[in-house]
Amino acid sequence: MASPTDLATAHQTARRRVTSAATVRALRLWRQMNPTELDRSWDALAPALVSQVTLAQVAAANQATSYMRGVSAHYGGAPAGAIVPEAFGGVMLDGREVGPAMFGAVTTTKALVGKGYTVPRALEVGASFLATIVGAAVTDMGRQADNTAATARHFTRYVRVLSPGACSRCAVLAGVGEYSKPYKRHPRCKCTSWPLLVDGEDNAVPEGMFESSEAYFDSLSEAEQARVFTKSGAYAIRNGADPISVVNARRGYFGDAPVGTPPRRLRPLTIGRKADGSPLTVFATAEGTTARGAFARAEGRATLSAAKQGRYRRTTTLRLMPEQIQHMAGNDPARARELLQRYGYMP
Repeated sequence: MASPTDLATAHQTARRRVTSAATVRALRLWRQMNPTELDRSWDALAPALVSQVTLAQVAAANQATSYMRGVSAHYGGAPAGAIVPEAFGGVMLDGREVGPAMFGAVTTTKALVGKGYTVPRALEVGASFLATIVGAAVTDMGRQADNTAATARHFTRYVRVLSPGACSRCAVLAGVGEYSKPYKRHPRCKCTSWPLLVDGEDNAVPEGMFESSEAYFDSLSEAEQARVFTKSGAYAIRNGADPISVVNARRGYFGDAPVGTPPRRLRPLTIGRKADGSPLTVFATAEGTTARGAFARAEGRATLSAAKQGRYRRTTTLRLMPEQIQHMAGNDPARARELLQRYGYMP
């Protein structure tokens, strides 16, 4: 009998193939769009697009039945009834129909042309939007089918099966979750799940899967750690930082980006001038600095600004990012741990 890891990996690979094939077919149709008549072209192509994506969703959902049969066989249980795959076709996870959701590719293209983008470039971005929607439509409904089939077999917990090359946002979600809670994912997330028994001897995380983000981090080479978590993030985690805190810090970073242009890479924040008149800059984040944030609570009420910044009060203490901490600590592990603790990355 195949091991849980083999079963989960094979299921994930099969789901990825269905999603990739649907995306390729959708993009092939998108290339037939007439850039001078986008609405008319869409009206002509939309029925085929919707049909293809719906068929892919049904195919992805259909995979849940055979997967859960394998899971039930592993745990020694009798296979339960199959789900209705067609019930998972034609809709998005948020309840929208597939067609209107994909039409966003057209509105995105139009908006970019209106902003001065060249038509080929605007169509390229529209294609990327379409690929994201198609991927989400298929994988989300496939996961919903997995969860439904698992619940029918009285599984209520699962371990996240990280996809090969998983990003940091997925890596920090490694471990055990509950089917009663929404499956956290980002667009184009390829992760799947393996059901766990609530009681009994087989409720441990199977070998080859990861029960925590730390376990996943430790399984990677230093090069892969740096690729997934960034060099400074990996440096911080190796020195004891919580991977979740490190990854979330990038979600709230801020710096001196051009006005009206969201930064796509980390930029330092100017906080003053050095004695020679050159800018004094640091890498900082707003993550955890609101009155309810962990870092702000650790700083204490005295550091909270009396005036709200937007909707929330924030601590007046600047929270440094791992990039800044690495720069300040260098090759001194003791200093690194001191700073990581000071700025809320480790207890």
